[in-house]
Amino acid sequence: MQLDVKMQSPLVNVQGLLEEAAGKAPDRFLLRELPFRELLNVRADLADASVVRVLGNTFNLAFPGRPNTVAENDKHVIWWLGPDEWLAQSVEPVVLPALPDETQELLAGSFARILDVSSGYTLLHLSGSRAADVLNKGCPLDFDTSVFAQGQCAQSHFFKADIAVRPVPNGWHVLVRRSFAEYTVKMLLDAAYDYYLPS
Repeated sequence: MQLDVKMQSPLVNVQGLLEEAAGKAPDRFLLRELPFRELLNVRADLADASVVRVLGNTFNLAFPGRPNTVAENDKHVIWWLGPDEWLAQSVEPVVLPALPDETQELLAGSFARILDVSSGYTLLHLSGSRAADVLNKGCPLDFDTSVFAQGQCAQSHFFKADIAVRPVPNGWHVLVRRSFAEYTVKMLLDAAYDYYLPS
């Protein structure tokens, strides 16, 4: 039986705004959505060797134990969220979650569970020479690369929206809840207004 899957971005109502803003000053600030990533909330005890083995085999990654760091390969990014909590994000878009059922079975009886939260969030990509300045208008984190470097992540807020953010080679990835996605985009574009003006 083939499922008829219809996927819709939480930013469907602001696509026009994104397209209009993209042509203004992309070298200074460009906002794009990276939609339909698989996002799995993982709770686990890394002191349990069997759990570590199952997670390692599933994602082909060692989950980061150091606070506010990420581990990544060509298929997944693992965001550290807390002492026993992570977010496993797919690098590429997916149509349906691909977590093998046997993974949940192998974790049965352990302090571990994996929950698909893909539909509850979206991922934004911010780039351009003023991207960090735009973020700083609504977020209290220090985005200087000497303080917040690649391989790190943090949870904070952008104005009234909870976010998780990490630096990437050509900008920043910002994870935001679906219910705040449209608000966050509008606030980011508003915060970027000064950088769209001619120098």
